[in-house]
Amino acid sequence: MPAVQEACINMQWEYPQVLWGLLTLPGFLLLFVVLWRQKQVFWQAWCRLPFVRQQSLLPAPRHYVLQTALFLCGLTLSIIGFASPLLSRTAWKPVWENVALVVLLDVSRSMEAPHEAQATHAPSRFENAKNGLLVFLATLPPGVKVSVVPFAENAIPITMGFSADHDEIRTKVRRLQRDFFYQQGTDLSTTLREGFYLADAFQRWQRDMQASAPPVVALILISDGDIAPDHDLHALLAERSDSVPVFVIGIGSAQPAYIPDPLSPLGYLTDLHGAAVTTILHEDTLRFIAAATGGSYYAFAQRGQLFIVLQEIVRTQGMRSQQAYASPYALRRVLFLGAFIALLAFWKLESR
Repeated sequence: MPAVQEACINMQWEYPQVLWGLLTLPGFLLLFVVLWRQKQVFWQAWCRLPFVRQQSLLPAPRHYVLQTALFLCGLTLSIIGFASPLLSRTAWKPVWENVALVVLLDVSRSMEAPHEAQATHAPSRFENAKNGLLVFLATLPPGVKVSVVPFAENAIPITMGFSADHDEIRTKVRRLQRDFFYQQGTDLSTTLREGFYLADAFQRWQRDMQASAPPVVALILISDGDIAPDHDLHALLAERSDSVPVFVIGIGSAQPAYIPDPLSPLGYLTDLHGAAVTTILHEDTLRFIAAATGGSYYAFAQRGQLFIVLQEIVRTQGMRSQQAYASPYALRRVLFLGAFIALLAFWKLESR
């Protein structure tokens, strides 16, 4: 996961009082003008002598102008070099230790349906979400705290609170089976309440630890949203408002899809009347949750897209936890080298 950073460059001075030496430059310039005029008068008188009139030429003004420019340039660079300018580069990098993610993974019965309604032999929604989550955990930046909460009618975290050991979480997610949940319905209110509880616990822990930067917590809800928002969900979101953003990833198809059932004679889940039960992606419910909490909604339309969406969420959270790191670079050597070259060229012209 590349670090998020934005750089800005600032100029500082280690010995700014040395810059008062630049006031001597007008005096040196005046001195060169006076000397050049004196030399010009001398050469004009010298050229009038009988034996040197034909062999002498007036001095070229460009020669003295170049000498003056080289000397003043070398003197200026020397003064600025003694003032020791520092080029400070400020980079904003994420403090991943302050970032916590609560991943709410839907394991209800509807997640057994295929991702696309027509793809009957394709991996289920649950398998797609599980595989994408495993790849995501393998690429998380070190230090990010993660808590994975599978949910159906109940929400049960697979770890005690948050963990920065991503390999351990991956192992538990890899062993996660949908059959562990006996009640196969979907209760988004209970799930979000559990996620908000974990987020509040992490924020309290960060405040007690007196962290250098404020905690950045977010909920990631991966679900097909196979339920309409009820009064309890409306009340919960109105109470929480946008204190903790919920990034919602909708998985599934808007077209009705059959839910496989190996115990059914038809091979699909049926109701009490023998009719096949279908499920669809309820984007309205998921969009409502994201909008009410200040989060974003993402549609998991293709295989492998879940990993890209999760990376985008982590990048967004990293930008919220940025901290400035200044790295100064001294320009003294560069200025002294320029002053040496300018004064050396001045000396060579003077010796001609």
